[in-house]
Amino acid sequence: MKRLILLTIKTLLILGMYPCHAQSSYQDLSAQERKYYDEHIYMGQPDDSKVFVKNAFVFRYNHEQRIPVWSAYHVVPDYLNTPSRKKKYKKFRKDPEIPNAVVTSDYTGSGYARGHYVPYFVLGGDRDKDGIYSDLYDDSKDPQDDQTVFEGNMMTNIAPQDHNALNGAGGPWYALETKIRTKMIPKLKELHLIVGGIVSDPDNYEQVMHRQSKPTGIAIPDKFYQVIIYQDPISKEHMTAAFLFPHVRERYELPYQETLDYMVPVDSVELLTGLNFFHELDDTEEDAIESETNRGFWEGFFE
Repeated sequence: MKRLILLTIKTLLILGMYPCHAQSSYQDLSAQERKYYDEHIYMGQPDDSKVFVKNAFVFRYNHEQRIPVWSAYHVVPDYLNTPSRKKKYKKFRKDPEIPNAVVTSDYTGSGYARGHYVPYFVLGGDRDKDGIYSDLYDDSKDPQDDQTVFEGNMMTNIAPQDHNALNGAGGPWYALETKIRTKMIPKLKELHLIVGGIVSDPDNYEQVMHRQSKPTGIAIPDKFYQVIIYQDPISKEHMTAAFLFPHVRERYELPYQETLDYMVPVDSVELLTGLNFFHELDDTEEDAIESETNRGFWEGFFE
């Protein structure tokens, strides 16, 4: 199956049918958009669907389910210099590129958190390399880096997540993001990640209900995943990690207490999602690092 998908993608590339920003081809992207696409899509886009390009990530969106399918992003230490989440950086925003876009009030009274796919803590840094960083009190200081934060708070980077048993303190999603921020990036210096939600039954899924008992059409994934890839700067060899989390409502429903126990082979996430991660790697290397959990490489970051 992987080889078939890879062949299809290579054929599309030969024909010039690159992944799209909204309805535009890769060739129609601006130079800046191409720059961000090439930065965040590492070793091949996981499917050949049309995508949206933001400063800090690239994502595929499901217009019917009204949630992002997956988001891919690159992170280095400088990107952790995100401004405090206050005032203009606190607001959740409607994405102007999406028809019938989700708004923050759709979640009001739903019992679900507005969960970031690409976490707030990686939305910082001097992305435009002008030596200036975003400023909480000065809108004119660096509008482009401000835009990076604003885009990360758009509702197209959001899916409904249970705060208590997933993305809040003590939840496994929160715990993994904390280890990435405090342990992995300071030591490894660079990572690429793809994160997403899984709606196992696309014909019959639970959806967010507004406080007025109105259905919003926003699908609630029953699973979430994070896939990580690291390349050693000297040997140039890669190492992957994949974490698969059930989306439950109570902590006692969580199957494991340790974040590492949610590790699965990348192949397992591919099987559940139909995606093909990092397919531009050499086949032998890809098969080796995606068929195992590689827990021994990563467990030191969880001590």
